[in-house]
Amino acid sequence: MSETVKPEETASDVPARHEPDRRQAGLYDDRTYSVHAIHMVRTAMTNHAVLSQMADHKANILMGVTFLVFTLSVSAFGGGNYRASLLILVLSAFLSALFAMAAVTPKVTPPKLSDDELDNLLFFGVFTGLPQEEFIDRAMQRAETDGRVLSTMLRDIYQNGVVLQRKKYRYLSYAFRTFRIGLVLAFAAFVLEAAVPIF
Repeated sequence: MSETVKPEETASDVPARHEPDRRQAGLYDDRTYSVHAIHMVRTAMTNHAVLSQMADHKANILMGVTFLVFTLSVSAFGGGNYRASLLILVLSAFLSALFAMAAVTPKVTPPKLSDDELDNLLFFGVFTGLPQEEFIDRAMQRAETDGRVLSTMLRDIYQNGVVLQRKKYRYLSYAFRTFRIGLVLAFAAFVLEAAVPIF
């Protein structure tokens, strides 16, 4: 009686084991971290806070300048000065001010209630949706190991960076570009108006 020979199992035949995903668990407990890890993360958080303040400061300055230019230009229009250069200056100042305001306008949304371990527990838009004691319990759990502390802080850094890149500095760049282009076009129109009286 011949024996039945079973084919050898290949890697594709073996069902994949369910490995716990550290990103899903948010723990990172089984790793060793440098003594300078917390300092690195704190430095990154400080730098992001400084960059956010710089963006707000630049936006406020630009809004002040564009509001002044807009007011003076509108006053000139009221006096009967309907030049193309003034019209270009008014429009560019107005659009630039809108972009600057969009850069500093806070986005307020209802707190998100979630049991997800990946939630940014350091962001008020998340933890204000939790009861106080539950927030404290979750925060204490995150503080149990260095890995949990680092992952929580890094998650906050990443989300702050997303806000800086996708909103603040993006719209601030639009504001400065719009105002700069408007100034160049207004100056070119002014030169043409001076050279060609009919213009």
